[in-house]
Amino acid sequence: MIDTAYVEIKCARELYATNRKYRVFINDHFVGALKRRQKMTIEVPAGTHKLFATNDASFTEPIELSVQVGDKISYQLKGCRDKSLSFTKIAVI
Repeated sequence: MIDTAYVEIKCARELYATNRKYRVFINDHFVGALKRRQKMTIEVPAGTHKLFATNDASFTEPIELSVQVGDKISYQLKGCRDKSLSFTKIAVI
């Protein structure tokens, strides 16, 4: 049995990005695409992983994730008018 953790990605509600699609990658493997206001939960094995996203114009800086069995971490993916992309970690309450 593989011990897993979860990474949740929420796409921001940017008004100017109604038609943009962001492609999400973990360890250089495509895991899905998000549009405005969508979210996805990705099941990953416990350990260290590299997360990044791209659209047609730019990439996020890669983030190194270190997760343990049963962890659930959340990030917001946001694009800016200057076409840059970024992830912001969402605090778990």
